[in-house]
Parts: sequence; C-alpha cells; structure tokens
Amino acid sequence: MQGSHQLTEQKYDLFRSQSREIAEQTLPPELRGMVNLTGINTLALAKAKQWEESLERPDDATWYWSEGAKQYCYRNPKRFDLAVWFANTQLCSLSIGKPTFNGSCMRLDVIEGAPGKHPLKRRVVAISIAAFEAYADLIGARQLRIMRPLNSDLVRYYEGHGFTFRQGKASNTPTYLWKNLQVSK
Repeated sequence: MQGSHQLTEQKYDLFRSQSREIAEQTLPPELRGMVNLTGINTLALAKAKQWEESLERPDDATWYWSEGAKQYCYRNPKRFDLAVWFANTQLCSLSIGKPTFNGSCMRLDVIEGAPGKHPLKRRVVAISIAAFEAYADLIGARQLRIMRPLNSDLVRYYEGHGFTFRQGKASNTPTYLWKNLQVSK
C-alpha cells in the first residue's frame, strides 16, 4: 500500500467512525443501546457469506459481500462501509458507498438487509441513510445518491424516504435516486 493511500485511509477512517457514532445517537430511543453500527469487518463478512448461501436471499441480489467488499474497500479509501447489528450479535444490514469524483455527492452503491426475519426489518434503510448522511456531511458532500436500484418496488420504497428517481440515459450514465442534504454550519 502506498503512503498516500494509507494516509487517505487513516484520515477517512476517522470520518467513518464519527459518522457511525453520530448515526447511533440519532436512533429512536427504543433502539439506542440495542443497535450497533460498525464497519464491514471479518465477522460481518462471515455472516454475509451465510446470506449468500441462504435460499431466502432474493434472486436479484447480485453483490457478493464475501468477495466484493474487500476489493471495494481497498480500491476506495474514501468509502463509507456500514454493518448494522442488533444486540451485537445479529447482522441486519450491510451497505457500502463512496463519494463522487469531485466529492459533491455521496453514493450508496450497495445496501442489503439480512434475508429472512430480523428485529430491524423495514428499519435498516433509515438507519443506513442516517449514517451515510452523517458521513456526507463530514466530507462536505451535499447530495446522497442510491445507485442502481434493483427493481421498481425498491424505487418506490426509496422515494418514500425522500429520494427522487433519475433514469440513466446510457450505459455510462447509471440510474439512481438522489436527495439533497442539509448544509451544516
């Protein structure tokens, strides 16, 4: 690893940690102390491997966390990666994204909830968005984008969280949902 890559990784590690702490503080009172936000670590990847082998995982889930997350993290030192845990033991969601090239937008490239039933069903998107918004604020991004939604049901779901759909026009212009963020002072 080059020195500049390592310095960037260290700098953004601090932003990642702070963002997770901020998001934990904004959790509803009934979830505080029960929900923990971490980076995508070895334990999270081992749990994700179980998801990938689960028959309950949707057929349109094409991302393989156990293979893709390590490469994504190495290639993107400014990334934000998030594991949402219930009671420190049950992995409920994973998400990963990165700032756009100019840093004005934060991309949420992949988000997935645990297949089957879990205590945070229908809540992990709001928790993840709060963490991504905190990270975007710390790095100065003014828009959050959810990239390449898998289906129209997800588009409607994200629109319910305040996002606006934008259809891509060509292979080099992806489809995404966007939401402008409040500027903190």
